[in-house]
Amino acid sequence: MGSSVLEQARVAGTKVTGLTFRSQDVRPGFVFFALKGANADGNVFIPDALTRGAVLIVSQQTPQSPLPVPFYLSNDIDKDMADAAYEFYGQPSNSLKMIGVTGTKGKTSIAYLLESIFTMAGQKVGALGTVSYRIGGRKICDAPNTTPAALPLFNLLAEMKKENCQTVVMEVSSHALELQRVRHIWYDTAIFTNLQRDHLDFHHTFENYFNAKVKLFDNVADPQNPKTNRTAVINADDSYGQKLISILQNRVRVVTFGLEQKADFRATHIREFLTHTEFEVNGIKARINLLGKHNVYNALAAWAAASANGIPTEQIIQGLAALSGVPGRMERINAGQDFFAFVDFAYTNESLQRAFATVAPFKKGKIFVVFGCGGQRDRTKRPLMGRTACSQADYVFLTNDNPRCEDPKQIFNDILAGMEGYTNYEIVPDRAEAIRRALSTAQKDDIVIVAGKGHENYQLVGTEKRHFSDQEVIQEFLEEKARV
Repeated sequence: MGSSVLEQARVAGTKVTGLTFRSQDVRPGFVFFALKGANADGNVFIPDALTRGAVLIVSQQTPQSPLPVPFYLSNDIDKDMADAAYEFYGQPSNSLKMIGVTGTKGKTSIAYLLESIFTMAGQKVGALGTVSYRIGGRKICDAPNTTPAALPLFNLLAEMKKENCQTVVMEVSSHALELQRVRHIWYDTAIFTNLQRDHLDFHHTFENYFNAKVKLFDNVADPQNPKTNRTAVINADDSYGQKLISILQNRVRVVTFGLEQKADFRATHIREFLTHTEFEVNGIKARINLLGKHNVYNALAAWAAASANGIPTEQIIQGLAALSGVPGRMERINAGQDFFAFVDFAYTNESLQRAFATVAPFKKGKIFVVFGCGGQRDRTKRPLMGRTACSQADYVFLTNDNPRCEDPKQIFNDILAGMEGYTNYEIVPDRAEAIRRALSTAQKDDIVIVAGKGHENYQLVGTEKRHFSDQEVIQEFLEEKARV
């Protein structure tokens, strides 16, 4: 399908050299999409885009005065961006093997595991996800979004094609599916991990959230999808996974994985350690350097998807074992101290419970947790996380975690509603200080979990983005302690 935006440029005799929705990135010959976002209105920056050389302006709002360049009035700017990007960048996804991973939790770990497996199989892999965007293992940049907006997404896919990637593994968020960021990408394989409470500030209802996820699988099942080996890989132990299986029946090949229900790839004989996890899949032994039963699910999903794409079992096993870890996912920080310190991207109640469940079998001393909740996000999870923290940890250090433009006191009050009746906590608003307090309190064999930010290397305070890394704070404290 051609792009109406680029067609208008052709009719006007305008040569297009680039596409962007950031006025500061405009160069002569660019199309500027005046995107109205949550925090900024692109229409305000139209004069800046014109000054920098924009040759066509796209907006959903008619300009107040005539523009010196062609103008395209859009009914759906997300759709028009995807259409334009697909055409401008030469339809790159059509000739790449595309694997999409969606679900509330597990996307990042599965993407890293798949990247490791396909690399082990001798393929050059492009990877797009929450932590970073990578080509052949080389980091292109930190990820501003789990799934890039359509314009940077197709630009990245074109770059991956140019650099001879054969397979692209990408996390596909529910936001991306709703905002049509992955429009025109035909997927070979789609993976469903699970569905838990999250993003209700955006989707409003759980059903809307699930329906957004279903769109990825509608893509795979679509008869117009030209890919020849289309497969849906689904967690059979998740109730929404079962719902998805019934929706896709007789529409596309479905491959299942799980620990409890009957599944095509089922794990048994699981042995958990604080350094790695061992298990068997259909009687075949495997090992991952990731912790917790939830990561067995992630390994199963990667195994099933790789197998569906023709990767031999031996290379799958080697690829799983080759991954040393995933940034910010129960990431152990070890500087020779006599207690355990982990950084985990646990920002929902379910993921916080999972972090505690991972370390609980190995508890010899006390468990300390440092956590907070993000500002301007789903408030309903805050008291749930507060109750989980106080009931599962010996002591809680409640702190800030990306307060954004919300009053931190309001965030704390929401969390404290779930901590009623408990006294095993203190509020330390300064996150670095809270981490140091937890580490200085820890004794031999204790476990410290710093939850919420994971791989993030920033703190969002007001409209300011400040450099902050849980890992760096922990490392610096431990190294300083070792020198004393």
